[in-house]
Amino acid sequence: MFALVWLSLLILAGASEDEDPSPKIQPRIFNGKETGSGTLGGFGVQLFYLKKLICSGTILSTRHILTAAHCFDVGNPQWFHVVAGYTNQYEGHTKTSIKNVLIKIKIHPEYQKVKFIADLAVGKTLLPLKSNRIGYAKVCNSQLYPREFVTVAGFGIDGRSGLGVRNRLHTMRVPIVDRMACERSIGRTLPPNVICAGGYDHRTLCDGDSGGPLLLMEEVCGISSWTYQCGESDKPDVYMSVKFYAQFIKETMQQLGY
Repeated sequence: MFALVWLSLLILAGASEDEDPSPKIQPRIFNGKETGSGTLGGFGVQLFYLKKLICSGTILSTRHILTAAHCFDVGNPQWFHVVAGYTNQYEGHTKTSIKNVLIKIKIHPEYQKVKFIADLAVGKTLLPLKSNRIGYAKVCNSQLYPREFVTVAGFGIDGRSGLGVRNRLHTMRVPIVDRMACERSIGRTLPPNVICAGGYDHRTLCDGDSGGPLLLMEEVCGISSWTYQCGESDKPDVYMSVKFYAQFIKETMQQLGY
């Protein structure tokens, strides 16, 4: 039985950050470049806990997003919401705006963060995700090969400055890394459900980029899950393979409804 978390139909415009401590997840891609949403087809979505941006995600349809399961490890589930169609993390998050609440979240039943297993979740929004600034990524059907370049994305500060400034969507072009080489680099055996990418020029993910997309053209092929150390190593980052979990993702979208 798939794990299912039901969230209340709650509009969060009046919520206070003091009501509950927010998760300790900081949004940033290290050594990425600023880009516009059109560059990625408008696929990116921001996941907030109260008013704090904690994770990224991918828009799959007018009502569904894909992100990492560990984004929901801490905090009160009813205080998570998303903002889509923006490249600046605060551009669409004002006191008067109505956030798009997640009313249902389905976490993979085999999720084990420490073992890099099934770190993914599909969410359904209260309102349709529709705008000329929003696009919908396809669930990956492509095989990725070592040294093939892909794009990863996330919202947050530029890791080179180290400043907690409000920043825009950042992307990196990174190569897929051979599994055996990845295992040697990070010093552990990996399950077959993951992808390794990056690992040069200190281009890494950081915690708050969790759940963000690894893209090949219009397909989301990976979900940001783990980095060895933000900006301080040339070790590859680890992603959940969307192709490996494609059946779960598609079935969950049907079960949650449109």
